[in-house]
Amino acid sequence: MKDNLKLWNAVEKTDPNHTKKANVKGNKITSIKPQYQILQATKQWGSYGKTWGFRNLELGYELKDVGLITFKGTFFYPDGEFETLNTISIWKDNAKTKLDDDFAKKVETDSLTKSLSKLGFSADIFLGRYDDVRYVQEITREYTKKPKLSEDKMVNHKEWSQSQIESVKKSFDLTDEQLTKLNKVK
Repeated sequence: MKDNLKLWNAVEKTDPNHTKKANVKGNKITSIKPQYQILQATKQWGSYGKTWGFRNLELGYELKDVGLITFKGTFFYPDGEFETLNTISIWKDNAKTKLDDDFAKKVETDSLTKSLSKLGFSADIFLGRYDDVRYVQEITREYTKKPKLSEDKMVNHKEWSQSQIESVKKSFDLTDEQLTKLNKVK
């Protein structure tokens, strides 16, 4: 039986070290660093532009009178492709006095985020889990690097209680050899 959620499950969690709080038009959101998203997609599929990315990009100026530019493109990846549509304001400010000369880059980046989200990338953010303080604490612990356990601290490991062993397993990044030694202690 095919696992339709295999990709989703592999990419749904977002390392909090690659997020930031943002205020977008009065809405407080958690934003994902685009380079992190590109890294995650590259881990899954390989190089951007070769095995995944956009093709047939078009910027449309039919809405420029209202200050919007449209983005159309085909997002492709090894298992398929789909059309992506988006818009962006050409203005940096609400007063519409400052043109945004980075609008093309921004709309492409936002479109990439939206396309990847449809496949499950950083789904925890889009599902609102980052609004839950307990989830953020839990995911932060998960992505916090554990210190390595030096061999000199393992000398008396055979005398440790089961609760001490479990505490060491949770608190340290253990080598396979260290883990094997601890699992043999009765």
